[in-house]
Amino acid sequence: MRRLAEFLRSVIPADPAQLLFVIGIVCLVIAPHLRWWPSGLAVSPEHAAGWFDRQVVDIGVLLLFPIIFASVAGYFVCFWPGDHPTSRVFRMVCLPALGGFGLMLGRFLYLTKPYSSVLETTGRTAHGTNWVESLWKLPPGFHFCLIGLLFIFVFASRLAFGIAMLPLALPKSSVLKSEVDESWRWLQILIWVLVGPFFLADDVLAWLTMGIPIILSLRLPAYIQSAWFSRRTSLLECLPLVFALWIAGRQNRQVLRTLIRVPQYVYFAIAMAFPIGISVFISVCQYLLDRAAWAAHDFGRLNPPQFGSYFDLPEPWLVLLFLSAFLEETIFRGLLQPRFSQRYGLYRGIFLVGIVWAAFHFFSDFWFTRLSAQGALFKLGLRVFMCITLSFVLGWLTLRSQSIFPAVIAHGLYNVLVYSNFGPDFLGKNVVRIALWGLLALVLFRYWPVCVESEPSLEVAVAAPEPAG
Repeated sequence: MRRLAEFLRSVIPADPAQLLFVIGIVCLVIAPHLRWWPSGLAVSPEHAAGWFDRQVVDIGVLLLFPIIFASVAGYFVCFWPGDHPTSRVFRMVCLPALGGFGLMLGRFLYLTKPYSSVLETTGRTAHGTNWVESLWKLPPGFHFCLIGLLFIFVFASRLAFGIAMLPLALPKSSVLKSEVDESWRWLQILIWVLVGPFFLADDVLAWLTMGIPIILSLRLPAYIQSAWFSRRTSLLECLPLVFALWIAGRQNRQVLRTLIRVPQYVYFAIAMAFPIGISVFISVCQYLLDRAAWAAHDFGRLNPPQFGSYFDLPEPWLVLLFLSAFLEETIFRGLLQPRFSQRYGLYRGIFLVGIVWAAFHFFSDFWFTRLSAQGALFKLGLRVFMCITLSFVLGWLTLRSQSIFPAVIAHGLYNVLVYSNFGPDFLGKNVVRIALWGLLALVLFRYWPVCVESEPSLEVAVAAPEPAG
C-alpha cells in the first residue's frame, strides 16, 4: 500500500490544487452531452406553436457550444497559461461556460414560463422554496456545468493570490528527462488536440454526415439505429487521427517508424489470446453459473442453458474497428508511450498515457446519453480504469514485441468483442472484463517485466530477459 501511495503521489501534479482545475474542465467536457431538460416536462403550450418558439426549442444544441469551447480552452490553459494565467482562465474558460449556462437556463425559463417557478415542474409557487434544493432538481447537464465552474473558480482564486500555479506539471522527482526540446513541445500540442479540438472537428463531421440526413429525413431514431450510422462514424473518427500524426512533428514520427515493423509471429498469437481468452472465460463462467442455477432450481421443468448461445459471432462489418484501433495505437503506443516512458519512467509513463487515452474518449462516451449524474460519474470512472488497465497490457505488448502491431490486434479484437456483445449480458459485465484485464497486467509485469532505456536517445524500449526458471 505504501508503494502504491507513493506511485499515486508521483502522478499527481506538483501543485495538487491543479486537480481542481482538471476536474472542473472534465465536468465541462461532460456537461454538454447530458440531459438539460427534465424528463417528463413538456414545453408550455403557449410556446409550442409559434415560429420563434420552435427555433428556441431547436437551437438547444447550439447554445451548448460556448461550454464546449470553454472545456477545450481549459485544456489549452493547462499547457499554455501565458503571462497572466488568472485572466486567461476567466476570459477563456469561465466567461464562455457561464454564457452557455446562462443561455441554457434562459431557454429553460422561457419555454416553461407559465409555471410560477421555472425551477419547479409543478404549478406551485416558489415562495419559501429552498433554491439550493430547487437547483438540485435540475437535469444533470446543469449540475456538471455548475460543479465544473465551482472547481475552476476555486482554483482561479488560488491562482490570483499566488498559492496555485500553472502550467500543469508533475513533481520534479517524477521527471527523469527534464529538458524540454522541440519534439516534446509538438507532443504537448498533439495531446491538446487529441483531448480538445479533435472532437470539435468530429462534431463538424457529425453534423455533415448525421445532422443533415436527420433534418432531411426527420427520422432520428431510425437513422441512429441503422448499421450505416455505426459504420460511418467509426470511419469518420479516423480522419482527424490521421491529421494528428502530422501534428506530432518529424522527430516523434521517427520514433514511431521504429515501432512500425513486423514482430515475431508469437506476439500475434499472444495478442489474439488476451481479448479472446478473457471473453471466452467470462462466457464459460457465466454458462457454468447458469447451469448450476438450472440444476438447483429448474431441473426437470425447463430446458438447460445451451452452451452455444453464450458465444455469439461478431458481424463482419465490425472489422472496420481495426482501422480506428490501428490509428489509436499508432498515436498512443507508437508516439506517446516511448516519450512518456523516457521522460517519466516505465510505469508512470504507461499510466499517464492511459489518462490521456481516457481523456481522448470523454467527448464520445457521452454522445446521445441520457445518464443521471451518478450514471455519468460511474461511466467516467469506468473509462479511466479501463484505459489505464488496457494501457498497461497494450504497452507491455508494444515493449515486448518492439512493434505496435500486436497492440493493434489486441485492441481491435477487444473493440470487436465489446461491440458485438460476445455472450449474454449481465449486471457488472464491463467491470468484470476490465478487472480481468487489470489482473492480466499485474501478471505480465510481475513475471515477464520490461524495461525502458533512460538515455536521451530515441531508442526507447528494450525487453528484459526472461526470468530464470
